[in-house]
Amino acid sequence: MEILRGLPYQDVNITFTIPTAYVSNEAFVATITDLTDLSYTTKTVTDNANYVWTIGLSSKYDTDYRVVITDASSDIIHDETYGIIRPYVDPSTLGTTASEIAEYTKYEEIARAVIDSVISEGFYYKKKTLEVVGLGADYIPLWWDAKRILSVYENNELVTDRTYEITRDKTAITEVATDRVNRNEQAPLILPAAGSDLVDANLPPLRGFPNGYDYKFVLEVGYPTVPSDIVRAATLLIDDIKCGRNDYYQRYISAYNTDQFRLQFDSRVFEGTGNIIVDKILSKYAKSITRLGVL
Repeated sequence: MEILRGLPYQDVNITFTIPTAYVSNEAFVATITDLTDLSYTTKTVTDNANYVWTIGLSSKYDTDYRVVITDASSDIIHDETYGIIRPYVDPSTLGTTASEIAEYTKYEEIARAVIDSVISEGFYYKKKTLEVVGLGADYIPLWWDAKRILSVYENNELVTDRTYEITRDKTAITEVATDRVNRNEQAPLILPAAGSDLVDANLPPLRGFPNGYDYKFVLEVGYPTVPSDIVRAATLLIDDIKCGRNDYYQRYISAYNTDQFRLQFDSRVFEGTGNIIVDKILSKYAKSITRLGVL
């Protein structure tokens, strides 16, 4: 189920009606799992006299929540995933009456899906989890457009004695240094040596991300607000959908011949959004490489 979120990004409420077959004051437990980082919370209710239970879900990020409700015997009586999504255009700004807002909500969902089919990562603000193994360098390469580091786990333990930051060019994560530091972009070269009573005082200190250490970063990634040109692009698509100017998408016409004329669409018509202005707006957000790898 998709639920739209908007300013001021307060908790959104979902309701669950407890089956009347259960006796009053029987305990029910709701387990709410954030599918981004698999963190979860539990809520319990025992007073089910009204048989309606309201559960709040955070709308700070675009994310999916799995809500599982169990009875006193731990049997599952409800299991559903709720998607909390920020629309590219607030439907309430396009319509005035309830029916108009509902209509524009449907159009906005379609327009957003069209845009996401071209820019696969979309224009959302999400929590993401990055799990990597340290390589002995002072940097962890970063592929996402990360805005903030929420938490860091080293070898499955929460790091509290150090702080980390995203580099200014947004390409890596590094440890915050308060004094002079010469960071290593690769693991230092340490040659094997024979046993000796002498200690080499020039060995590099153990800092950064030691080789073989396991790290998990929880990050804020994406767009805190929808870019204004994307709002405009979504508005144009909504207008096209509402006025039926993209009906050819449903017909998939590639050629049509009669005695009087010949009709044929260019193959590129199926690669974009159907609106050349919107395609031009989205072109600056397209990436030639969408996944880091080795060629």
